[in-house]
Amino acid sequence: MQTREALATGDELEVRVFDEERFDGTYEVQADGTIDFPYLGGIVVDGRTAAEVAELIEVRLADGYLHHPQVTVTIKVRGNREVSVLGQVKDPGSLAFQERLTLVQALSLAGGLTEFAAPRRVSITRRTGSGDQTATFEVSLTEIIKGAAEDLSLRPGDIVFVPETRF
Repeated sequence: MQTREALATGDELEVRVFDEERFDGTYEVQADGTIDFPYLGGIVVDGRTAAEVAELIEVRLADGYLHHPQVTVTIKVRGNREVSVLGQVKDPGSLAFQERLTLVQALSLAGGLTEFAAPRRVSITRRTGSGDQTATFEVSLTEIIKGAAEDLSLRPGDIVFVPETRF
């Protein structure tokens, strides 16, 4: 299945090189946006389409490794393409990820905050590397709205949690 959608962290690609089985395999897009390809090392694929990656691998393999390589790249599995918004929002759940989605936009799409929300202690949990490694950081929605802090861009797989205020 060739697709025109850009690749991102967590996507799984199947790469086939005609008559060169040593290169054939499944490759996962790592947190740094690369795949580790035999002989070529890390290839940046983040933001490129499967067809663009195939062309890039062909060019790199033709540079001293193979004569006229023919490469096909198909996307086997898409990484998590959602952002979860949980806690004290009116409509908690998962949102389809969109490019340039910000924290404020995601909270708005989740119906806004409830009256019990603690906007100064919003947390974002994000995958940091390969596997299940994550990092959680706290942001103040109040500061963002006042213009004192930057509205954060979210990434696919992010989990936004709005805690309940302490009375």
